[in-house]
Amino acid sequence: MTSPAPFDIGSLQLPANLPGPLVMEFRAATNDRERAQALISLARHLRDTTMHGAQRIGEAALELALLADAPAEATLALVGLSFVAAHLNQLERSRDAVTRAQELIREHDLRHLQSSLLNVRALTHMLIGDLNGAQQDLQESLELARQQGDPLDTGNALVNLGWLANNRGEPGEALHQLNLLEEHIHNLNDPALRDDLSNYLHENRAHSYALLARQARDRGRPEAVQHAAQQGLMVLRAAHAALKVLPSRTTEVLCYAHESTLHLLSGDLSAAQHAADRAAELHSGLDQQLYIEVNLCLAELAGARGNHAAALDEYHVALSLVRSQHRHRDTQRILGDISALHERAGQYPQALRAAREALADAQDALSRMNVTTQQQAQQDASSWQDRLRLAEAQARQDPLTGLLNRRGLEEGMLSLPAPPAGPVAALFLDIDHFKRVNDRHSHAGGDRALRAVADLLRGELARWPGTLLARYGGEEFVMITPVGTHGQAHALAEGCRRAVASHDWSALLPGTNLTASVGYAVEPRERLPEALSQADEHLYRAKRAGRNRVHPPSD
Repeated sequence: MTSPAPFDIGSLQLPANLPGPLVMEFRAATNDRERAQALISLARHLRDTTMHGAQRIGEAALELALLADAPAEATLALVGLSFVAAHLNQLERSRDAVTRAQELIREHDLRHLQSSLLNVRALTHMLIGDLNGAQQDLQESLELARQQGDPLDTGNALVNLGWLANNRGEPGEALHQLNLLEEHIHNLNDPALRDDLSNYLHENRAHSYALLARQARDRGRPEAVQHAAQQGLMVLRAAHAALKVLPSRTTEVLCYAHESTLHLLSGDLSAAQHAADRAAELHSGLDQQLYIEVNLCLAELAGARGNHAAALDEYHVALSLVRSQHRHRDTQRILGDISALHERAGQYPQALRAAREALADAQDALSRMNVTTQQQAQQDASSWQDRLRLAEAQARQDPLTGLLNRRGLEEGMLSLPAPPAGPVAALFLDIDHFKRVNDRHSHAGGDRALRAVADLLRGELARWPGTLLARYGGEEFVMITPVGTHGQAHALAEGCRRAVASHDWSALLPGTNLTASVGYAVEPRERLPEALSQADEHLYRAKRAGRNRVHPPSD
């Protein structure tokens, strides 16, 4: 790291109305590293009210971290700056901060910060419409965070996976991720983190129910519209209560926007207008250029009232913003709404023009995404050796769930500690009656269920370090872990079975509850093949005994 010119602390003006403890932390700092840490906390706090202020403080934190030769603090400052730049329509600046942070992580072996970096990099993927890239980054971020036992990064990854699913138009998947987030929050010992994540939980859940209500309306199911709307409004009551505990202007704006949408879909235009006006009032004081929900709910409300011109005005404000950021998915969505608005008004030439704009934008977006993907590949694999390692890693990974595949499991078994490291347990878990899931919910629904079970198993195994987890084929999963006793192996097997059976599947698989059968065996390390064979046989005994159980039973 190169040393910058000395930093003038006296020139740094802190914004007014900052929390006293954060200011005192900065004032009490005795060296540049501590000052950088304090400024990183201050910048994070400022994101909710002034992104430009957060950017200025974040840049000061980075300068101090570089001056102190503190690569970890410099990386955290860059991660924060990338997040802020993305919210300020500065995508190149955001990507540059990610690249610099990645270089520091590699140079100084800061692997514990990789999860945070992937989380914010996913945001830049989402903004340009690369939702697959965002999904990959967030899944990897979640896995790393769980391996490291980092509750903040775990929570952030789950929040963003829910947000991503909502952006895909998959509210069922979003609610599944948010159920996992709720379970994570329930197990936290940090009240401040619990309150912070709860705000995100409620807001994203309300968004999911608004999407469900909209989908039900489009399918001509009025009863389902009312049910989803009432569920969403109930969530928002919890959200507003949580915001009194830990205020967040951004979250409050989004909650009022969702409230307006839910009231509109349930037919209460007066309540919808009141919520929209409140969202607009709060939004006027926000210093950010990311969220367009307020413009969209105002546009939809104006359209419902027959005010065609006002609706178009709001749509075009949102369209101008997302086009300036090359957010092609949002551009497509808004152009589709504009086309539908013109069509309802009988303005078919204008509707056709909006549809053609959407097609042209899609073609432009593909070109941009290809360029961005190539740039990202260069960042992730700066040498042939890196690219080779990446390809080898992918060959060991199940592409659907991100778990090990059979090859990855076999290679992982070879790296297990040699005797006398103690016995190992082999566990086979199979989802019961999985064919019914595919028949009832399609293969896409089955794929979502497999990913969900993989997530549940990852969460359960977070308490069992050193465990290998693989998708063995179809709906079957394998775990291999060092254990001390048969009792411990049974406890793990029962925990995995219970995680599947007790999970709320209603959002992801309406009308279906999943269960799983588990077989396990414990043997010395050198008899691992025999343990796998026994566990497989015990799995079939569990199924023959009625499913949704573990074999052998506990002593």
